[in-house]
Amino acid sequence: MTRPAHRRVSRILLFDEQERLLLLKTASPVLAVPVIRWITPGGGVDDHESHSQGAIRELFEETGLRVDSVGEPIWTLSGQSTFNDGHVQTTYTEFFCVRTTSFEPVRHHWMPNEFIDIHDVRWWSVTDLATTTEAYAPLNLIDIVAATAATDT
Repeated sequence: MTRPAHRRVSRILLFDEQERLLLLKTASPVLAVPVIRWITPGGGVDDHESHSQGAIRELFEETGLRVDSVGEPIWTLSGQSTFNDGHVQTTYTEFFCVRTTSFEPVRHHWMPNEFIDIHDVRWWSVTDLATTTEAYAPLNLIDIVAATAATDT
């Protein structure tokens, strides 16, 4: 598989009416050091898409939720990933915040690799997230969640 040297990513902090955050438990077998962790819905932005368009598409593909808008990005992150074939890829991620009523996410629109990579999907309370011993990403997710809640009040 050929990977681009740089990948644009959109991620969504999806909150329900109980202020729970939807996270996906992932384990990517193609990383040099596979990590099992909880992440927000989202993924790669296609060449023809803006970050917000990519976020809208990824949210639908990974959860089944259709939205018309994700607003402006609330946070950005730059990083890099090393794959088991030695390839290094830089990333630029924009995070968006979406609020909805609680629903059961569906897997009807997942890509084939997502059936391998995604092990679980669940709603997390802020307390559960703050006290879990399970890994999540980004490492400062709880701070981003707290800052988002503070700006929404």
